[in-house]
Amino acid sequence: MNKKSISSVFLWIILYLTNKIVHAQSEIYISVPQPEYLNNLPKDFEKRYSDLNWKYFQKIAKDNPILKDEDFVIKFLFFDYSWWEGSFALLEKSFVKFLGEEGFDFMVMDDRIFFDDLGIMSATYIPYYVDIDYPSLTLLMDYKDYINDEEMDFHDPKQYKDGKYDGHIYGLPFDIDFDGLYYYNNNEKAKSIVENIGDKTWDDLVDELKSPPAAPLKIPLDIETDLLGYFVEYINNHRNFNKEYDSKFYDIFLNKTGDDLITSFYNLTHKYTEGKIRNSVDLTRDQAFSAFTTENSTFLRGKASLYSILRDSLRVNDTEISFTLPPKKTTNLYHRYLLANKARVGKELSAKVFAEIAKILTSKEMQLFRAETFGGIPTFDLKKKDSDDQIKKYCDEFPMMCEYLETMNKIHIKEIFNPSKYAVPYFEVERFLPIQIYYYLISGSQEDFDVIKHVLYNIKYIVTNGEGFSWYIFFSIVCIIISLVISYGTIYFTNKFKDHPSIKIISPSFCNMIVFGSSMSLIKPLFRLPPYSYFKIRFVLIYNTINYGLIFIPMFVVTYRIFRIYKVKTFLSNSLTNKRLMIITIVLISLSTIYRTVIAFTSKVYYKMVGGIRESRMPYIYYSNNKIDSDIYFTYNNIIFIALLFMIICTGSFSKKFGDICYVFVVFLINVNDFMINFMISIFDQGIFFKFFFLLTIYNDLMVLFCIYFLVGSRVLNVLINPKYDNVRGSSVDLRKYVSLNFSLFTAKTLINSNKTDKNSTLRSNRESNTTTLKSNTYYNVSMISPYLFFTFKSES
Repeated sequence: MNKKSISSVFLWIILYLTNKIVHAQSEIYISVPQPEYLNNLPKDFEKRYSDLNWKYFQKIAKDNPILKDEDFVIKFLFFDYSWWEGSFALLEKSFVKFLGEEGFDFMVMDDRIFFDDLGIMSATYIPYYVDIDYPSLTLLMDYKDYINDEEMDFHDPKQYKDGKYDGHIYGLPFDIDFDGLYYYNNNEKAKSIVENIGDKTWDDLVDELKSPPAAPLKIPLDIETDLLGYFVEYINNHRNFNKEYDSKFYDIFLNKTGDDLITSFYNLTHKYTEGKIRNSVDLTRDQAFSAFTTENSTFLRGKASLYSILRDSLRVNDTEISFTLPPKKTTNLYHRYLLANKARVGKELSAKVFAEIAKILTSKEMQLFRAETFGGIPTFDLKKKDSDDQIKKYCDEFPMMCEYLETMNKIHIKEIFNPSKYAVPYFEVERFLPIQIYYYLISGSQEDFDVIKHVLYNIKYIVTNGEGFSWYIFFSIVCIIISLVISYGTIYFTNKFKDHPSIKIISPSFCNMIVFGSSMSLIKPLFRLPPYSYFKIRFVLIYNTINYGLIFIPMFVVTYRIFRIYKVKTFLSNSLTNKRLMIITIVLISLSTIYRTVIAFTSKVYYKMVGGIRESRMPYIYYSNNKIDSDIYFTYNNIIFIALLFMIICTGSFSKKFGDICYVFVVFLINVNDFMINFMISIFDQGIFFKFFFLLTIYNDLMVLFCIYFLVGSRVLNVLINPKYDNVRGSSVDLRKYVSLNFSLFTAKTLINSNKTDKNSTLRSNRESNTTTLKSNTYYNVSMISPYLFFTFKSES
């Protein structure tokens, strides 16, 4: 073989291997929650589940135009719950971990975890327990661009709706499940109890079990979700948790009725365990299953989706098992969703392919297949069973499940613990409420009972929206209104007396801007009170920008005018008029406001919490660009403060002469005041919040009014009190006598009396002399400049 032939063969081999590598089959991994009592299922159950689902998927997708050119294989893996030890926080953390770049392509997720960290009030403890400080939906692919509502109309409308958030689709309905009771058909006592199960409560069921001959009952409550579900199921036996029936249903937990029901639940658990409560609260699912198979428990509490599997695998003396709804036909309904891992999209397959795979996996055909093969419960809208052949087929094949789905009293546990707009995200409910119930069931102490009540209260309420009307808030608002009247009155009189020398010398237009900005600070504590909304967060961000802009920027501009004249040693009349400075001030305020408006409306906004469900919750605003924006704004405020201080130090006693050094004190006081307000509000507890909010409002009002008095109020007050204002009005008075920062009433009277005799000749002489100097010299000694010239050259033009 010649060299050319060898080279050709070698090149062909390279191309062949390259083609195989490039077109290597992609593997799509889907995490599916493992069934309860997995250890009692066939050992090859997981492999069989994966292989049969993939085979049927190929059957449906063979003619799909989007998927026919894609080469991939789907593998289903059971998510192993064995290590999580019942901790909801550990379960959440693992799901977040598996939604990373090295995680699963798809996950089937329970609705109790899906969106459990979302809400206008963010979860305080999510960053601590789950290691993320951002909403979990940012980890998920949005199906919105690839799916329309019409092709999803076979799903239960509520479940499909709950897979959406803010108009985006993050989860497609995969299946549903609910709790029930398994029993053996040869157990006469069990059969008599379930005969009228819809009319009985859990108390009735336990009483009948305890009646001679007594029968045992093992209920596993070792897992947090099981304990909370059982607790809610019991409470709902006695009170209907339905918003349509009672919009204030949650208040049952907070009143005397709730106290009695919590105590009754304690008594119930101690009754069926015969006082050995740890035989239930520490009982695992596997232990309960073992007790049921050995007939040491009359019932087995478990998921309905296991019915077809357990029916074939559990037999005692060739007796089959049956399944029924819990007492009052009240049960927790669980919705499961198929989520796509955003980090995996585009790695091997496009978002469009991901969406198409998801549509097939959640299709009617696929769900019906899983129901027939593995006992899964489809997400069908059963109201359409008479018009949709496949939904009708399911109900014909599984009439019992269809009947239960139509007649059960559904408990949507996330909705129960979402009683108000400001409720905690569900993550904190699952993390803290079950453990407090666990402690109470063991101890029965009043202290643990009070903790449960405290947690239940904090689920609904935050510090600022306690129950009922507060006179302290009312009087706080009254104080703010009075302070606003004083502030706006100061603005009015400053403008009215703008030609008076003691007012003119401090540039009244700029002072009015600062006073108006300061008056905006009076209202700011009210922003910490309800109502809360996403719009309010954006409004507050913009409001604060205008507030600080109206205070700091006019101060900076006026001080800069004095500094520039002093350093350049020229009057620069064309560039330092009030009109030009006012334009510059407005432009700077507008630019900062536009910047913050863009930030406010392009960021994801929500409220973070000081405290949590175990403590009192106090909200404060937060947004996705908060860190970088806060750094920019902090730098911006510091630059203004340092620049003011620098210019005043550079001009020395010359600046003190005009009173602009008071700006430094005002800036300092306003910043300290804002810090104190935010800090003090965040540490108030529920019991004292409204009282201290009233005192804090008074403190804020006094601080702001002091700043206003310090700036211009003292001068306005002197003019108002002095009855001879008209005698010193106009430009015929030497303004140098009015520049002192310590301008008192006594000083005003002395000046007015003095000006009665010499107000004409002296000032006229000085003005003529200064005018001559300006015309003949470009540069001159700044110390010779009349204070009158700084503030009256083209005055207020």
